[in-house]
Amino acid sequence: MIRDLFNRYRQSILLTLALVLPIASMYWHGKTRTESTFVERALLAITSPFTQLNHDAIEAMRKSASRYVFLTKVEERAEVLERENRVLLGEALKSRAIGEELQRVKELCEFKAEHRDFTTVPARVLGRDVSQFFQVMRIKIDTDGLIGIKEGMAVITDDGVVGRIDRVSQGFADVMLVTDARSQVHATVPGKGVIGSVKGNGKRNEFTAQFVHLDKLDRGTPLAAGDAVLTTGHDRVFPAGLEIGHIADAAPTQSGPYQEFVLAAAVSYATLEEVLIVTGYHGPDTEAAPGVAPVAPAAPADPGKPRRTVDPANTPDSPP
Repeated sequence: MIRDLFNRYRQSILLTLALVLPIASMYWHGKTRTESTFVERALLAITSPFTQLNHDAIEAMRKSASRYVFLTKVEERAEVLERENRVLLGEALKSRAIGEELQRVKELCEFKAEHRDFTTVPARVLGRDVSQFFQVMRIKIDTDGLIGIKEGMAVITDDGVVGRIDRVSQGFADVMLVTDARSQVHATVPGKGVIGSVKGNGKRNEFTAQFVHLDKLDRGTPLAAGDAVLTTGHDRVFPAGLEIGHIADAAPTQSGPYQEFVLAAAVSYATLEEVLIVTGYHGPDTEAAPGVAPVAPAAPADPGKPRRTVDPANTPDSPP
């Protein structure tokens, strides 16, 4: 019977359901509810783990992409900063080198202004010949454009004696250092009444000085470590009053009438950059030019002994 009624009124029933159900659903879902239904809670319980996994995966991918982009930008910025840092470091080192060079040139100019009893020309150090023990054997200086440079001329700095020119070539010259075994320089220690010669022994920044006392009264003033050994000017090569080195060991070795001391050089040959070549010098036995102060003569010798002389080769004659 119900089936017959449904078949008879089927269209009306379906039309009514088609109109009523949407309205009822809108009313049901549109009204304010304080808690979820059982069906909703069941659906949420089933779907929430998958939704959370999907959210976590998407978030992880987003973070990875952001980190990759960020790290890429950081790496690019780091490369730019590294290049800038290298440029700035190079500029800083260049400025420091220029400042040090200006300071050295200033000191040389002041030294030249203070010593008007001889004339000099500046020269730049081109290179150094070094032994297998890292000892500077000789140096090369730039003489390109310099006129009148000859072998035997003294080479000095504001610190003291470097050596003498050993050979002149096209545009450069070799300098024999005072530590060279062939080198001899007439020398004295101010206020100690001694005179002698400084001889190179070929060792690293070390050489010896042989002194003989000029006055018996001065024998009570022994030489001490640190005493400066200066040129006398009697060899007519090195101007007077330039420091050759200082006594490194106060214990002398007796060699005939001489006392032999070990000296340390006044000049650091490994760091030399600029030098002065003595082109004009008036020794104690020559007449000074007008306006040029003459060199003071050497201290007188012991009256009981003849005064020693120095030949042009700068080799002191041994006392009789």
